[in-house]
Amino acid sequence: MESVAWKHPETQRSFQRYRRRAWAWLGSGAAGTVGSLWIGLVADNSGMKWLGSTMAGVWVLFIGVSLFGICMAYNAARMRSQLRRYPWKPYPVTVLLPWLGGPVVQLRPTGSESVYIQSVVSLNLRWHHVQGNNTLWFCGIPGRGGVLARPGGEPLLWGRRVRIPWLRHWHERASA
Repeated sequence: MESVAWKHPETQRSFQRYRRRAWAWLGSGAAGTVGSLWIGLVADNSGMKWLGSTMAGVWVLFIGVSLFGICMAYNAARMRSQLRRYPWKPYPVTVLLPWLGGPVVQLRPTGSESVYIQSVVSLNLRWHHVQGNNTLWFCGIPGRGGVLARPGGEPLLWGRRVRIPWLRHWHERASA
């Protein structure tokens, strides 16, 4: 394996796809926020109150799209930082079904009794990428956070530490 995960070609392609999606969400949200506000103000000033009221609701929707895009761009920045700093390491894993939030991955280093718990941060449409795998690649600091991927380096998912101590300990003892 490469010295850092960023040098893996499939990882770079997967990261570029993720970053493009993040900027698409952010860009469309920003454009929609500005556009719907402008249309609403023009409609209100020209006497079409119903259109102005409708645009107020659309404006709120596009603010939500912008916030989602900001979160994706932030995740992309965190992923890039980890991918440029650490190598991919294969870990035997147990994927626990979602309970409160996304699926929880138990990273189990070979030859060690340690168990590192990572909560997958992504839309539920992407959860199937970790489920059904016995091995996942991890790039980062186990137990703190990093990037998860299927063997091969794609698709990229952010894994974070479960922050609530009693819940983290419960997941450490749980089995699939």
